[in-house]
Amino acid sequence: MKALTLLLAGATFLPLAARADNALSASQIATLQHRGWITPKFEAAARDLIEAREAANDTQADQAKFQAQQPALQQNVATEDAQVAQLKIELARYDHPDETDFEALQDAMKNTSAQPNDQLALAQAYVWTYPTSPHAAEATHDLQQLEKKIADQAQAASEAEAARLAAQAKLLQRVQAHDLSLGEWRAFLQDKTQAEVVQYLGGPSSKQDEYWIYSGAWTTDPETGQKAGLQLNFNGGRVLSVAPVSAP
Repeated sequence: MKALTLLLAGATFLPLAARADNALSASQIATLQHRGWITPKFEAAARDLIEAREAANDTQADQAKFQAQQPALQQNVATEDAQVAQLKIELARYDHPDETDFEALQDAMKNTSAQPNDQLALAQAYVWTYPTSPHAAEATHDLQQLEKKIADQAQAASEAEAARLAAQAKLLQRVQAHDLSLGEWRAFLQDKTQAEVVQYLGGPSSKQDEYWIYSGAWTTDPETGQKAGLQLNFNGGRVLSVAPVSAP
């Protein structure tokens, strides 16, 4: 009791700055002990109390720091989980490349905008690379279908080109025979250069800077039903329009 009284009395005389937080500090204990106001036993008990208080404060600080870091730690865990999941997917693809490549082939086959030659290359690569795959038969079927499709397209294109050339040859024969309607002459001559006009029709009967006249029976005037020649009007050296000219 006497030691406690001395302790309280001694604390009263300590600088105010040392007692600002109303908590007994180690420096205060040292001052009281130096002045002989407390016993060694009381000093030890006081120091134990101060250490316990500091340990509690450190624990609270650590808890506050952990709570502040917890959202970032949770985000790191989520990121690592996603990376692990992606790694598992990549490992599965590495372990079973035939499955991954077959999925790519099927995606290409279902893509309506994909080019048949690109699809064919994928199918050929799969059949050649994985002859023992459980999907080999399906890939072979896709390959055969693509080969037929490409062959049919090539045949259709060849026939279309042959038909175009035949029609062009027939049209040129009719040009030479002056056997086109006025509408056909307009379609044939539209935007042709003067050099091209001479190539197909020969030189004009007469010409001016902006128009040429081809006299004779070149076509039929749709308004009169009579044979007529052609007047070719030019703009910038190219045929702009074609009009009938009454035959002399």
